[in-house]
Amino acid sequence: MEKEYKTYEVSSFREFQDIILDIPRDRFILYRGQAQDKALLPKIARYELPDVEQTEKEMLEDFQRRSLHLIDYHPANSWDWLALAQHHGMATRLLDWTENPLIALYFSMASSIEDARFDYSVVWGFDVPKDDVIISTEDKDPYKGRTTKVFKPNHITKRISSQFGWFTIHKSNSDRRFVPFEQNHEYSPRLFKIKVDSKCFKECRSRLHTFGINSASMYPDIDGLAKHVDWLFLGK
Repeated sequence: MEKEYKTYEVSSFREFQDIILDIPRDRFILYRGQAQDKALLPKIARYELPDVEQTEKEMLEDFQRRSLHLIDYHPANSWDWLALAQHHGMATRLLDWTENPLIALYFSMASSIEDARFDYSVVWGFDVPKDDVIISTEDKDPYKGRTTKVFKPNHITKRISSQFGWFTIHKSNSDRRFVPFEQNHEYSPRLFKIKVDSKCFKECRSRLHTFGINSASMYPDIDGLAKHVDWLFLGK
């Protein structure tokens, strides 16, 4: 029987903050915000592929070959190439996390009240086993092994840096299927889920802004700035 993770429900920024402040300071917690309460699976797991690993390797090789004239920085290893591809929307076995719970809260919420399609959003917390953290400069092959691992990418883009980004790298099982993270018996006891009532999104966005977390800081480019100005003047 699968072990249960703890679930909280909050309807204000202070309630969210209180949960985070109750976590012992010696724990290493990563957070992930989701607008929809769906399984913790990497994007490539959504596709029915006969050999997911081979397909992903071919995709990454094609991405590397085609992107050379489009990027200023060329990643030094396969880990950072995967992170770059994930960052720009390609399907990989990576799942995005952040070490900042307020950033996860920001990403869990729809961009405006009108866009809130669900009654609540979700912020996941993951108490990371330190033995499962990978140093990419030491382990050269991101496809090696059969267990989920955690790694912090080099700051190859401004967004990864500003979002305090980390990744979990997920492994397929013997049937070449991905097991949802929350159903993985090794990790589910280390997870917790915070359901954030959509009625408090407006308040939360305002509070986050006072802590310097908004579209302009999360997306440090002209697009992020334009989105932030919209929010400041139009409430969107």
